[in-house]
Amino acid sequence: MDAVERDDFVHALGQTLAFYGKDLSMMQTSFWVTACGDKSVFQLKRALIEYTKVGKFAPKPADILSIVDNMGARHGRKEKTLPPPVTSCPPEVTKAWMWFIGRMAKGSKNLDGLFDKHSDVDVATQEKYLHTINHEAHKYGTPDAVPEEFKLKEVWG
Repeated sequence: MDAVERDDFVHALGQTLAFYGKDLSMMQTSFWVTACGDKSVFQLKRALIEYTKVGKFAPKPADILSIVDNMGARHGRKEKTLPPPVTSCPPEVTKAWMWFIGRMAKGSKNLDGLFDKHSDVDVATQEKYLHTINHEAHKYGTPDAVPEEFKLKEVWG
């Protein structure tokens, strides 16, 4: 699981736990990533969704891993799991958007400031990501993708 996939999984996990009224601590995040690291993020996210259909309490790694292991099992055989969608988006642009969306997501603990000194991403890289998402949003004519307070004057005028 690479960094982008990990962030994608952790975001989905955080949203699922929030659904059950639970927070995801850094220690729990590390444990979940270690426990689930050999599974595909696509399968893990699908399992999180499936769990919310039947789970009465916040999931534990064993609950999600069990769903992943049994995913597609019908009548004693396993179905082929579809791969995640393929994107032509360059990895650096993907990382920038994942970082930005994580900061802007409703319920994010990072809404008190865009730049987080305690992030896995250093401040210089965060600034680079902010430039990247501004340029990409401008390039594709999607100004609504960037809230006004985060639009850069050198990009938007």
